[in-house]
Amino acid sequence: MKRSHQIFVVSTLVLGLSLVLTSFQSSMKLDVVKARNAGAAFPGLKALVVGGTSGIGEAIALRLARAQFDVVIVGRNAARGEAVVAAMQASHPSGKYSFLPLDAQYVKNVKGLAAQFPQLDRLVLTQGILTLQGRTETSEGLDQKLSLHYYSRMAFIAELLPALRTSPHSPRVLSVLSGGTHSPYTEFQNDPELKDNYSLKNAADAAGFYNDLMLDAFAEDEANKNIAFGHAAPGFVSTSSFTDLPWALSVVLRPLKLFAKPAADCAEFLGNFLLQPAPTSGFHAISQHGDVSKTTDLHTPEAKAFIKVHTLTLLKQIQSEP
Repeated sequence: MKRSHQIFVVSTLVLGLSLVLTSFQSSMKLDVVKARNAGAAFPGLKALVVGGTSGIGEAIALRLARAQFDVVIVGRNAARGEAVVAAMQASHPSGKYSFLPLDAQYVKNVKGLAAQFPQLDRLVLTQGILTLQGRTETSEGLDQKLSLHYYSRMAFIAELLPALRTSPHSPRVLSVLSGGTHSPYTEFQNDPELKDNYSLKNAADAAGFYNDLMLDAFAEDEANKNIAFGHAAPGFVSTSSFTDLPWALSVVLRPLKLFAKPAADCAEFLGNFLLQPAPTSGFHAISQHGDVSKTTDLHTPEAKAFIKVHTLTLLKQIQSEP
């Protein structure tokens, strides 16, 4: 077994012990959150869920449909998209639901999307990939994981901010990745795209760290003062993501799924941010149970300013290329 795989296995065993300790706590908190969200209803409001064809994104889309949002889901798999649309229709037949085919690993694909959304009330970003591959560049020159977990998410936000600003219904943006659970990537100023310092840990830390910084930077913009921006850590959720891992590692992970929360429970916890009257503005790091979480020690004004300039400059450069 490769060293990276060995590290992954050890980390997984540690995760398993942690899951045993937290599973009971989750079940107790879930009842409280379900009761709080039970009466949430937003008839006619519009939500866009990127990565909504499977896993956590699908569960959030279904929960928003139950709360009477009109929901558009974004993904690559048309068959899965149609199935999720049918499930939302069955959940709340009077709502309007649709599937938007789009490969979210390419930030160019996001350009021009705003024309389809004159107003938007909720934007949820869950696109991602679980893999042990090394740095794998897309045709846009970005690492695939960083593009899905960070750059394309910020491209969606930047594109759709005008639509969110027009909403009079406490618009929210939620990125579901690792809020409050990652370490800072300390080389962000020297190598922001991880061209020279790539590792699985650095890729995970950078994506989470950048989400914190950039969402906070968006929230500080006076033009976005009516929008709340959240970065959530979903915790260990039972999804199909592990099927893409090497067989041996999938075998190691399979028993741990006994302690993983169902995707529907994860969506209920995150509903604390999406369905409740507060918050109405600012940046919020969110735990797996929907509670307030924390940012890293390197979450500074200087770091925010650097990542904001780096991100917006890079997105503009890529999207302006022929």
